[in-house]
Amino acid sequence: MGQQTVVRWKTAHLGKRGDRARIGGRPVWQCEWRWLNKQTVRLPHPLHTSDIFSFMICEIGPATAPIRFAAAQVEPEMWAFYVPD
Repeated sequence: MGQQTVVRWKTAHLGKRGDRARIGGRPVWQCEWRWLNKQTVRLPHPLHTSDIFSFMICEIGPATAPIRFAAAQVEPEMWAFYVPD
């Protein structure tokens, strides 16, 4: 059986849909998100850490140099983003 690596995540952004959020230098809302095999990870709301959400694991940017992040809508029009730590 192969060894599974545990990915740790850190908060990258909390803001309104369509804001000027950038991850890895790229404007998140202007890029096409690629949801990786419908993978999710359970992470807390950045401000209300007792509230746990299912975050989509996505990538943006070119396939040769992808930028990975986790995203979830945590309130109406409010999104939280995490990046691998």
